Amino acid sequence: MIIAVDGPSASGKGTVAKIIAEYFQINYLDTGLLYRALAFKTIKNYKTASLKNALKVVNGLTEDDLSDPQLRLQKFGEEASKLAKEKDIRDALLTFQRNFPNQSNGAVLDGRDIGSIVFPQAQIKLFVTANLSIRAVRRQKDMKRMGQNISLKELEASLKARDQRDINRAIAPLVCLKDATIIDTSNIPFGSLKKEIIEIVEKKYKSLSLGSSE
Repeated sequence: MIIAVDGPSASGKGTVAKIIAEYFQINYLDTGLLYRALAFKTIKNYKTASLKNALKVVNGLTEDDLSDPQLRLQKFGEEASKLAKEKDIRDALLTFQRNFPNQSNGAVLDGRDIGSIVFPQAQIKLFVTANLSIRAVRRQKDMKRMGQNISLKELEASLKARDQRDINRAIAPLVCLKDATIIDTSNIPFGSLKKEIIEIVEKKYKSLSLGSSE
């Protein structure tokens, strides 16, 4: 069972994916962290995250590289977004992502092109979204927990620019697929969100099981 969770930055897709992984006891991969880890490791080794430098690092990434809390810092998100536009980078990380579910009986992955590029055959596809102002508030809370004080205005501008890069990039753009279930997390409390997500996945899984048995 492969579950693809796509959506823009700070939409809540990571929360949704974690709910699914925990409840259904399957592995979880935040693919956005792959790009952040690449940016972080490239800058650490070469001072700048240029494409040339990143290509020297990308094939050496491991799951251990995804655990550093510094990856959540704003600057690595910005650099990750730039690297994510590069075809050579996306191609190199595609194998890592496609091999991930082989470790268990399935997986849930979140990102921006999971359902469209990484796993177009995913049995369940979700598209998580939220309005820009609420996403900015969420990101600001995350930044404050990490000791970064960034204004809401600056974060809104950053998220809006990130959305435009993700939607308009030539390679694997962010897109809401026709076969994806849309989940707007703008005004859903965590308790209600958890119940709703589990119900959606269970219903879809049940329909898939019934379909395969016919």
